Amino acid sequence: MNYLEIVGWVATFVVIGSFLINDMLKLRSVNLVGATLWLVYGVIAGSFSIMFLNIVVMSIQIFKIRQLLKNKS
Repeated sequence: MNYLEIVGWVATFVVIGSFLINDMLKLRSVNLVGATLWLVYGVIAGSFSIMFLNIVVMSIQIFKIRQLLKNKS
């Protein structure tokens, strides 16, 4: 198994795991980590569609995390 596959599998399990979390802030944070790993995967693979998708997902997660933190305080 090469590094690309390892990054892809780790990213997959992180994203799947994020959906098992009930706390919305933790879910979005873990999903942000998964999307970041998928972005790394896309960069290594040279896949612009994967890079684009995960930049969008990361942006959404960051926006939503900021909203959640703002509403908590």
